[in-house]
Amino acid sequence: MRTHIIPEVLESEATGRTKELYEDIKEVLQVPVVNFVFRALAHYPTFLEIAWEQVRPNMLTLNMDKTASHLQYPGISNIIPLLPWQTQYPPHVLNQLQGTLDIFRYVNPKLLLITSAWTEALSNRPVKGKGEVLGFLEPGIDPAFPRIDLLHPVEADPTMKKLLFEIAEAHQAMDVASDFRALAHYPDFLKRIWSYLKPFVKSSNYTLLESQLSKKAVRAVHRDMPYPVVINRDQLARVYSPKDIAGIMGLVSLFHRFLPGLIIDCEFMHRTFVNS
Repeated sequence: MRTHIIPEVLESEATGRTKELYEDIKEVLQVPVVNFVFRALAHYPTFLEIAWEQVRPNMLTLNMDKTASHLQYPGISNIIPLLPWQTQYPPHVLNQLQGTLDIFRYVNPKLLLITSAWTEALSNRPVKGKGEVLGFLEPGIDPAFPRIDLLHPVEADPTMKKLLFEIAEAHQAMDVASDFRALAHYPDFLKRIWSYLKPFVKSSNYTLLESQLSKKAVRAVHRDMPYPVVINRDQLARVYSPKDIAGIMGLVSLFHRFLPGLIIDCEFMHRTFVNS
């Protein structure tokens, strides 16, 4: 079994300025979790602080909230089974499970926009910002979302660890996304849903949807972001070595590449609920 993982700074390990950034990220994105992209980039704290400060004002606007909502519903044409989860879980557990899924359905499009803006800026295609603001969001974690825990793959039992890494491999990802780490606390759900999702992930239709979402997000940041995102390699060279810059760009590119798939996965899983 593959054992290499992407180094990350877990929320429980964050201190000082990183901890402050984590709290701000959750408040601005309105979710009770610091997603993997930020935990990985926390190993480059200067980059994370500068890059976050550039996207932060954009993510507090109604512009980007509206744009993110348009990315939330990829046009999945495959037949998706309606599964009677209510017969498997009591109501309070089912609500927690659906709430967990709703967190990632909500935040993944925002993360795709953020990584799109960073990718474009680091590739010398800065986001200039349109300057027109439709309105602002009030920072704060949505009280409708449940508190969640992420199961780190190395702490999982052998069966779950195998499943999590199988999911990562199928997505051609170097590590297990936060979405599946959270859903790992519902092993029967994750095992069953993956049996339906796995063939779809390996299909040409899935690859096409990923590509369409990625391109749509890149167009959106240039069209809809009201404030500029201009961080570039020359700026990073004042702080980081070429090796570190390559590491930063590699991480940003990695997350930008697999976030479209997570958006598709979450929508697929959401639509298996009878009352969705």
